[in-house]
Amino acid sequence: MRNATCNPVATRAGGGDQRSTRVLRAPTCFTETDPKLSLARRTMVEGIGTLILLFVATATGLATSQRISGDPGVGSIASAAAIPGTVVALVLAFGAVSGGHFNPLITALQWLGGERSRICAAAYVAAQFVGAVAGAWLANVVFEATREVQPIVVHALWVPSEIVASAGLLIVVFGCARSGRVETGPFGVGLWLFAAAIALPSTYLNPALTVGSMIAAGPFGRSAQVALPYLPSQIAGALIAFAVICAAYPKGVARHAMRRAAVQ
Repeated sequence: MRNATCNPVATRAGGGDQRSTRVLRAPTCFTETDPKLSLARRTMVEGIGTLILLFVATATGLATSQRISGDPGVGSIASAAAIPGTVVALVLAFGAVSGGHFNPLITALQWLGGERSRICAAAYVAAQFVGAVAGAWLANVVFEATREVQPIVVHALWVPSEIVASAGLLIVVFGCARSGRVETGPFGVGLWLFAAAIALPSTYLNPALTVGSMIAAGPFGRSAQVALPYLPSQIAGALIAFAVICAAYPKGVARHAMRRAAVQ
């Protein structure tokens, strides 16, 4: 399969001999280290990572509900710790291969910013949604759980907490990436996810997680009536974050930061 990747920011290093000239890939988080890796390999990693993330999210809710019944606060704290921890671990493990998105919002904003091709973005997003559904289903099977989600109808089109949570997440992701500080990304995202889970009433802030919740059993599961309104709110939050990042890190400033990180 033909490679499709983001447009890497690169600098040239070497002496006067043209043969010794080499291209340095500017280090940044949420972008694959080697753009020559096949799209199939990178897409597979995105799907597997999202599967693991949804498995942990669903399994955490099921495990706490089975072991500690009648105390939803314990389950909320467990999810607030388990999901961010899993995201940090997955980005550290798979970030060099695919960028470690596991979230269609990150992929879509990279495409919108001209950092990733349309073919690559579409493949990533498809893998993320498939992985999410598979991860929720796998957790249901492992815990032998069946869905018992109450069909609560949400009439509001917008979910303010999802707008805030998604905007904050994407600001952290692209702020870390465009600053050229590659080591900060996974931990910055984990800290934001933990803070948002504690401070806000709903923090799916990921369309793949939202779709997966319609398959998941237990506390993480949501009916379609509840989950679907999250999607436009997440997209709105992502667009707000994109505007903020474009103002804070114009492309020229971002490229300078990345180049400086590459030669340090």
